[in-house]
Amino acid sequence: MNGKLTGGDVLIWLAGFFGLILLTNIVFVTMAVRTFRGEDEQHPYLQGIQYNQTLAQRAEQVHRGWQASISASRLRSGVVRTTVLLVGPDKKPQPGVLLAGLLRHPADENLDRPLQFQEIAPGRHEAVITGVRPGNWDVLVFSKAKPPFHASRRLWVP
Repeated sequence: MNGKLTGGDVLIWLAGFFGLILLTNIVFVTMAVRTFRGEDEQHPYLQGIQYNQTLAQRAEQVHRGWQASISASRLRSGVVRTTVLLVGPDKKPQPGVLLAGLLRHPADENLDRPLQFQEIAPGRHEAVITGVRPGNWDVLVFSKAKPPFHASRRLWVP
């Protein structure tokens, strides 16, 4: 090599540089598409159609005056305990309501876990779950009683 930079050398360097950029983009796009499908809900269209019904249920719940306090803590054993305190408009616990729930990861639905609540005191429900990573989680609580009850909260699980 004589130390001269020719047009062919520049072309090879440019092609190599942009080829590397293109290859990197292809790898990252492929990884992104495989790990997140881009939808928050399974059937967003159907959810949109039913939105007026959802708003009516929320208004009815506000009118009833029921409220839920939701918390989560990690026990020494590593399990996570999720607690829900359900109170009525008089701020007294509401006993006898059967609750179910979902511990939802905000970014990866593959980490979502169902919650099975048990009433341990009047209006106080607990669910214990194992294998939960530390971080932000959404806790969704609902009852299938008539009229239905829904509550949610984003929590930091240590």
